[in-house]
Amino acid sequence: MLTRLQDYLQTAYRLFCMGILLWLWCAVLIQFFGVMIPRLDHLGINGIAIDDRPCGSPQCDFSGFWAAGLLARSHQFSELFDPRAFLQFLYHVFSPEAEMIRWYYPPTTLLPIAAISYLPFETAFWVWSFCLVAAAAWLLRRARLPYLVIIVVLLSPAALWNFELGQLGTVMGACLIYGLFRLAQKRWTGGVALGLLIFKPQYAILAPIAMLASRNWRCMLACALLAGLILMLTTSLFGLQVWRIYLTEGLRVSRYMLQIPPNGHNSEKFGVSVFWMVRSFGGNLYVSYLLQAISSLLSILGTWLTWRSRSFNAEMRVAVTVMLTLMVTPYGYTDDMVAWSAVLALSAYRRQWQLGILDILFWIWPMLCPIVSERTGLLLTPVVVLLSLLQMIYFAKLPSLSPARSVA
Repeated sequence: MLTRLQDYLQTAYRLFCMGILLWLWCAVLIQFFGVMIPRLDHLGINGIAIDDRPCGSPQCDFSGFWAAGLLARSHQFSELFDPRAFLQFLYHVFSPEAEMIRWYYPPTTLLPIAAISYLPFETAFWVWSFCLVAAAAWLLRRARLPYLVIIVVLLSPAALWNFELGQLGTVMGACLIYGLFRLAQKRWTGGVALGLLIFKPQYAILAPIAMLASRNWRCMLACALLAGLILMLTTSLFGLQVWRIYLTEGLRVSRYMLQIPPNGHNSEKFGVSVFWMVRSFGGNLYVSYLLQAISSLLSILGTWLTWRSRSFNAEMRVAVTVMLTLMVTPYGYTDDMVAWSAVLALSAYRRQWQLGILDILFWIWPMLCPIVSERTGLLLTPVVVLLSLLQMIYFAKLPSLSPARSVA
């Protein structure tokens, strides 16, 4: 009798958690479509909308991408990496009401955005978004993730936030997932996918550690060759000048962006790093850098041990590496949490979607994070990521199918 009552309570708890999750997720989807549907109207006679929720510039970050592509094509790199000159260019292209956007991405990122900038702005945004989503779906399927998991990932709060911003996080997260699974299977194609992370290098910090630990020399060679090819192509198209300006002005802007004092309302409210978390708790730069360095070293060590150990299966190795990727870098935002959402979704799939309160917190966090930061002034993302890692380790003892057998 007691056992049956316990089963009923557990079932009721699971249904309650699923209901809460679906309710919150629907709220996120409603907000997403409330932003995206009006953007379709921009393709018509109304044209660009400057006051484009949730940003002060049209299509959020994509306005900076597209404008940077224009400057890159004309080799105006001094204006590109100069915050004031770049803002004046945004005023010229869009409106004097455009939001302040600084450009500090590495020159390799200029390759895809220069290509997309040949299209008119509004058309470019939708072509860009469609191509990134299609590429991410294809990579996740090639990684042998079940169809349902892929759909859930592409509709996750982290992915939806990417679509709103016009950012690269969805496809970069898919490259990371695909590359790590192929690395675990000793396939050289994993190196190709990991080499593509050079477009957003903070995703790639732990990839060499995983390749070294697994002694996958073919994968490492493929990664190095592709990364080298992208570097050479970037240099041949834009010249050595872009690297000289990036390594001086670009890195200066990057340091400035990293060290802006957090106030719960600037862009750091979307942050994921230990550095920004310590700063939000009042830590000075020295303490913040020290604790970030400790987090980075522990993340590197954890990745090495995970890929060296024979007690971890492929899914666990991928999950640990993805989660530690968020802990290793001092720079990152919640739009970089798509790969994290993918391993969460795969874990829930293995547990037959038996979810708890923590699962709700993890899944909604990319949208909840800025709200918590604004209300409290504190950035708690690293704590959430650490909790998800501990939960993943706990569930690792449960039976799990290999990715090769999970084809839907």
